[in-house]
Amino acid sequence: MQDDRIEATVVGWTREGAALVLGHLVIWGAFTDDTTWLELDELLRTKWKHPNGGFLKVDAAVIDSGDGDHADLVLGFCGPRISRRVFAGKGMSGTRPGFMMSRGKSAKTNRLAIIGVDVLKSAIFDRLARGNTIRFSNSLPTVYYEQLASERRVIRYKRGQPSRRFERIPGRRAESLDALVYATAARQAVTINFDQRASELAAAPVPPPPRVIRSEWMQR
Repeated sequence: MQDDRIEATVVGWTREGAALVLGHLVIWGAFTDDTTWLELDELLRTKWKHPNGGFLKVDAAVIDSGDGDHADLVLGFCGPRISRRVFAGKGMSGTRPGFMMSRGKSAKTNRLAIIGVDVLKSAIFDRLARGNTIRFSNSLPTVYYEQLASERRVIRYKRGQPSRRFERIPGRRAESLDALVYATAARQAVTINFDQRASELAAAPVPPPPRVIRSEWMQR
């Protein structure tokens, strides 16, 4: 979530647990503009035709709530859609679950998902190092990969004790890395019965009417 755009990564998951980065889209518009949020909702409602004949949809999504005005608008958007597993997320460092709903005292914090960003980044970096558990669409631009490699793991010492953390490489943006982290968190928010899913796809339901999304691929 940025002041002038929303960046979203669409990720599929195989039965074996591999991540398939299907696309990264940018919805241009002020975060205070209702049209921007309507376009995001259109994206979240989109269905994609599967080679087996059926259609896939978004099973879950996590939107970075950030702070200040962003947080209020993200919570306002996600609240009515939580039954569709559209969650407002807040990234937290340290060792913690990748996805866990907050247990705060207020109704506002109870609707917030706490995202263990360090744990998820470590998992993503490990997958990238292995080279076979994340696959990428061939339509992603070069800048996507530059942003995906925008941080590095380092060890810092505090009072003589080592601490692993992630630090931004100077001069690099990190939207695609952040979006992949939140997409990975969304995977942990849903349980998928792959046998049932395979049967649903083979059933080839009637296709929904086409939706037009005024979005653009990420550009420099």
